[in-house]
Amino acid sequence: MKRAVAVALLMIPSVVWGQGAPDTSRLPPVKPEAVTEGDVDAPAVSKMPPDTETPPRPEAPQDSEPDTEEAAEEPATPPEPLAPPVWQTLQETDDAFVACLGALNELGAVYKLADPQTEEDRDCGIANPVRLSEPVPGVQIDSPALMRCETAVALGTWMRDFVTPAAATLKRGPVVTLAKGSGYQCRRRNNLPDGKLSEHAYGNAIDIMAFGFKDGSQIKVVPREREGSREESFQDAVRATACLYFSTVLGPGSDEAHSDHLHLDVIARDGGFRLCQ
Repeated sequence: MKRAVAVALLMIPSVVWGQGAPDTSRLPPVKPEAVTEGDVDAPAVSKMPPDTETPPRPEAPQDSEPDTEEAAEEPATPPEPLAPPVWQTLQETDDAFVACLGALNELGAVYKLADPQTEEDRDCGIANPVRLSEPVPGVQIDSPALMRCETAVALGTWMRDFVTPAAATLKRGPVVTLAKGSGYQCRRRNNLPDGKLSEHAYGNAIDIMAFGFKDGSQIKVVPREREGSREESFQDAVRATACLYFSTVLGPGSDEAHSDHLHLDVIARDGGFRLCQ
């Protein structure tokens, strides 16, 4: 009886009797714990302590260290361009210069064209100078004067229209010479060491020291206030009429620097203002 029971028990399948040992051949293999990027050298089963940071990845070596000081500097601001020299701003157009020379020729002036004048001081100079010997026929400048054409025309027109008629009242014969002071000269006003440049520095001015007559006499420009002479009348007349052609006329009484000559220039002022002293 006992043997029959034992045999019967052996014939019952194991799944009915109990679980028994697991069939590990059909189970998937156990996967190792995931490893984060950067921990490839660590064992699969190890973990970083919770209070430990992941070490940084080493950076690739560089060929050279950047110049941080140079990189931090802002690019330099380019300098402001310089204004053109004054003498260039006074340069005539070709047409204007040809017209000016035509006016000189009509006056019968004797002159030569000269090379452009420039100086160490960049503002001094004349773009189209003329070297004037006679502003009108028969009146010689004691030494030829370098100036702009506009200045030469103003001088010749004044001589023709006013100086020559005024001289005729003196019975000395016509004016035949002009004693010149400064013509073109790169210097400051009143020959001071600093300050604004004189109009002489641009060929805009000429200084007249005296008028020579055919009879050999001469009228010098000197202080003549209330002298009561014909020489005073002549000097006053030519000085006053010069301001019809020149925008600046200075002479005795203006200041100490102009006590012995007439300063004549063609500076352009706002509104055409003229300074006659």
